[in-house]
Amino acid sequence: MTTKALNPITQLLEEHEAFRESCAELQTLVDRLIHDGYQASIKTADYALLLKTRENIREHLNVHLVKEEQIFFPRLEPLVPQGRVKFLFLNYDHEYLRDYFEVFCTIVSDFENDRVAMHITVKRIIETATLIITNLLQHILAEDAVYFELAEKHFDQTTLDEIGKEMLDLEHRLQEHQH
Repeated sequence: MTTKALNPITQLLEEHEAFRESCAELQTLVDRLIHDGYQASIKTADYALLLKTRENIREHLNVHLVKEEQIFFPRLEPLVPQGRVKFLFLNYDHEYLRDYFEVFCTIVSDFENDRVAMHITVKRIIETATLIITNLLQHILAEDAVYFELAEKHFDQTTLDEIGKEMLDLEHRLQEHQH
């Protein structure tokens, strides 16, 4: 039995909060690297954070995006004027975020395998992490501000429960394939 919330809005909001926390941790690292300038280097604690962020991306973010794209957004589209177009933009955001995360994972891998000079690694982390933080936080804000309120207003409890169950089932299937 899962302890995760059945309500899809609660599920997505909890995931958004986890992403905000991850962005805050990543921003702290970026700020330090910028502050240290040409002397900046990746310390052991930084490496641990990079690994944690990479695993968060692998385990959670892609599952989160798929839950939105395949289940949540299609249910909301009919409720929004020109909904198909508006949700396509959110899906495009997801594609950009996936690209940034893929680059981030490559940076971490290059660092792990000592493929790139430290000053280049630091520069790449600053650039890519900044893109991730800025775009992910803006994307989450857009979703939180509009779409969750819309869902709460227009979906009855039975519909919310159905969507939530579909999302949990999808999450379990996707996580099984990741392991």
